[in-house]
Amino acid sequence: MADKNQEGLSLIEVIVAILLAAVAVIPLLQLLAAAGVLTAAARREVTALNFAQELMEELKSVTSGQIGAARTCTETGDNKMRLACDAGDIKINDLILITAGRGEGQVRKITGYNASGQIVTVGPAWDTDRAPDNSSHYLICGNGQVLTGAVQGSSAGTVGLACNENSKNDFYRDYFIMIAGGKGAGQVRRITAYNGGTKTATLGENWSNQPDATSFYRLYRYQYKIEVLAATINLKTIKVTTYYPAGDLVKELSLTTEKHKR
Repeated sequence: MADKNQEGLSLIEVIVAILLAAVAVIPLLQLLAAAGVLTAAARREVTALNFAQELMEELKSVTSGQIGAARTCTETGDNKMRLACDAGDIKINDLILITAGRGEGQVRKITGYNASGQIVTVGPAWDTDRAPDNSSHYLICGNGQVLTGAVQGSSAGTVGLACNENSKNDFYRDYFIMIAGGKGAGQVRRITAYNGGTKTATLGENWSNQPDATSFYRLYRYQYKIEVLAATINLKTIKVTTYYPAGDLVKELSLTTEKHKR
């Protein structure tokens, strides 16, 4: 039989025990939350590193003359740009990407080329007050040379991606899509929503030249820069920088490589 005189814990003792447990648990929860933040940050950094390495691999497929620093243009017009003196065999309908400096982020189709002055004419014209100058860096690639898939139809503000793309809704939200070949080549848009079932991406801005079944696209996760740090007759030092979110900040990750003339 239980002892009738046995006393249990008082209410005050229970409250004190709960408070002591809370004091012990709260730092542990804070530690777990901090670990989660660090894990997410590390994951974004790894993604940025992988993307930078992917860009490095793509640069191996272009010649030294397809990447360079622009020079002061000797012709007037909002659709002109003067390439480096070692510009290679530039073809009509090639794409030119402004990868750093003034006009960064613009992609245009080459519609004309003056080989004697290394001056390209592009279409459409450069954005108002954002025409490249001698602070700009560029990459030239063949129409369709840099791509990840074929367009599966589009509307004014959407585009259908290849059937093997991710099936999770909004997986590609905030990605960038560049039409890298075919109809509409040279356009870049940010994806604002993605339907994984239909593989349809909704864009933040309508197409100016709607892609079709002849078009190819390139998806990329983060903004990036490609710069020529130094150039000699036979060698160029190239820097690739990717920018990725880290809380309220944007961090950058850079890799450098050397490209020999070929």
